[in-house]
Amino acid sequence: MTSTPDTDTSGTTGAAATSPTDAQTDAPTTPKRTAGRPRAEGKQRAGLSTRDEILEAAATLFTEQGYTDTTTRQIASVVGIRQASLYYHFADKGSILGALLTGTVEPAVHFAEWLDTQPLDAPAKLYALAKYDLDVILQDRWNLHVLYRLPDAKAERGDTMQAALQEHYLRFATAAAAAGTDPQAVTDDLHLVFGLVESILVQRDWGGGAARHAYADSIARGCLRLVRVPESSFPTIFDIAQRAIAAYPA
Repeated sequence: MTSTPDTDTSGTTGAAATSPTDAQTDAPTTPKRTAGRPRAEGKQRAGLSTRDEILEAAATLFTEQGYTDTTTRQIASVVGIRQASLYYHFADKGSILGALLTGTVEPAVHFAEWLDTQPLDAPAKLYALAKYDLDVILQDRWNLHVLYRLPDAKAERGDTMQAALQEHYLRFATAAAAAGTDPQAVTDDLHLVFGLVESILVQRDWGGGAARHAYADSIARGCLRLVRVPESSFPTIFDIAQRAIAAYPA
């Protein structure tokens, strides 16, 4: 009787069967993707977060071509990210504008409100506000204060904060003029104090840093001269104001 050879039920002949474990080991590995959307291009500015890059790009576009004519797609393109990625940081274009303006006029308004609680005379408050406000403007790396002059930006965000700052200047100037040498002579010129401080925006376009700070000092002194504060009291006013600024719990 002839014996029947064993049948290889695995379907292989003359070779050892490959185990599932071996097959998995030999298979090429696929690197895992990191979470989040990749940039459309490389990072534009080293040292800045994506949020700050968006703000910087928006500030440039808003001031160059206006708020209305700037789109979130353009902003994203400048940064080098997808438009959808921009919405991870900001809900809409108005939110970007609001974030930009928060760091301009608002700090000076809060400082003026704090000055109202301090036992300083009016000339010192006026000078301190001018010095603090001018310093904020000069540290504004994007010169965002000019956005308040863009009609379409005003329509979007309004100018309530700037109006509040202007009111603080007017109150301090009125009180300082009352203590000056000729209060009646300057009654119609008190609004010029705010305009004098705002003139630093134009000066930013010329001269270096030292020239800008020297001009800012001249503006602050000019506020006192405009309301006829005696020059002999300037050194004392400067000292009081500087100590107030240093004590401000910003």
